[in-house]
Amino acid sequence: MCPLHWVLVALAWTGIAVAAPAPDARLPVLSVATDGLTPAEIGARLGAVAKAAFPDLEARWDTALASLLEPAQLPALMADVVAPLRAEGVDAATRAEVTGFAGALDLVGRTRLGDGHLSLDELWLVQFLPDLVPLAAGSALALHGRGPGDAPVLLGRNLDLPASAALRRLQAITRWQGARRTLVSAGLAGYLGVLNGFNEHGLYAALLAGPKRPAVRAADAGERAIGFAVRTALASRDSAVGAAGMLRREAFVGSHSVLLGDAGEALVLELPAGKPAVLRRDDSATRPEMPWGQPGRLAVVNCLVAADSGGGCADLGDRFRWQRLRRLAGGGGQARQAGTEVMLPGDLGQNLLDRLPRGYGVFNAATVQSVIFEPASGDLLLYAAHPDQAHPAEPLMQRYVGLARTVGRSSGHPGGWVWVLAALLLAGAAAALWRFYPARSTKRPSETASTRSAT
Repeated sequence: MCPLHWVLVALAWTGIAVAAPAPDARLPVLSVATDGLTPAEIGARLGAVAKAAFPDLEARWDTALASLLEPAQLPALMADVVAPLRAEGVDAATRAEVTGFAGALDLVGRTRLGDGHLSLDELWLVQFLPDLVPLAAGSALALHGRGPGDAPVLLGRNLDLPASAALRRLQAITRWQGARRTLVSAGLAGYLGVLNGFNEHGLYAALLAGPKRPAVRAADAGERAIGFAVRTALASRDSAVGAAGMLRREAFVGSHSVLLGDAGEALVLELPAGKPAVLRRDDSATRPEMPWGQPGRLAVVNCLVAADSGGGCADLGDRFRWQRLRRLAGGGGQARQAGTEVMLPGDLGQNLLDRLPRGYGVFNAATVQSVIFEPASGDLLLYAAHPDQAHPAEPLMQRYVGLARTVGRSSGHPGGWVWVLAALLLAGAAAALWRFYPARSTKRPSETASTRSAT
């Protein structure tokens, strides 16, 4: 083996020469360094990055909005929901960031769904979609121990989207990265709130829609936009309890659930419309028709199940998924570590990708993303549905390492320079071996001669 071959072997062993995944297997990361920038400047830079990754971003969102909303609804939605939330549902910094983002796009003055263009009003519609439609549908399952030495917390979530064919084409990871705070949102390019997100402390939040509403009601004074409230909690808190305490003081349009987790625990905050928030843990009482009884496990579907939340879970699909998650969380059909009650990330992945019962599977045709987050490492495992293809028979999750690290901080994994140095050391050792072996071969000229004649 020549020195070049040894170098290639060394590089492959260190991971440098390993083939990259197919281009459509990983989502683009839209990242902006936030230090020293105003909110408007952050928005402008993020808009430029988004346009570079999605040159037809405006047309894609126009198609998605036309699939989600009826044109006849538009005047009432703009007057009764979008205008109040724009004025009071987000803070001044968010308004400035969205305005800066808008400046990087090619917007038009006229608002007309399905015309292939995007107006400023339509961009604001995008920002408030979780308050208007069940944009954050799906299921979630969290695993956590009860004391020191227990298994690490794992948080999993499937994001089911209405009009998924249009929204699949908008999938991206957005990152606001600074020297002190970093926020990552796995969701949709151009949506500046959070559907799934985490920060540099390993705090994770997943927003899940509540029960379906027959009609969208007008926003009341003081109600917050839910996706931006979740983002604010991630940007300012470092624990699940702290984020829950912040969110439970707010009021929102419609009902929602938020799965929260950090390296020490996981919990669910149920937010029933017009009623006090309810904190749900693995041993909390649930509605009689929605029993749980799985220590160290938490599930979420698109209805409120805590005994104190009020209302009910009328949707048959949510009931089926709840019972299926309960069975899976109890180990049904799963391979556990021998002699333990520890569930591995692979087990959680199998649960999230479970397709039974047919028609109501945890993983179904509307599932656009399947996510596992490990607070202890900060790693994200993510399956993203292909824009133009059905789910494969065996979906694969890609691992994203160090997304939430702050500027100038190590991700906790060996940096690229470590692998390069290891490769160079191995290459040097290979070269030394190459010098040694030819020297030995010169002591047997007869073998060398016969080899040459054979060639």
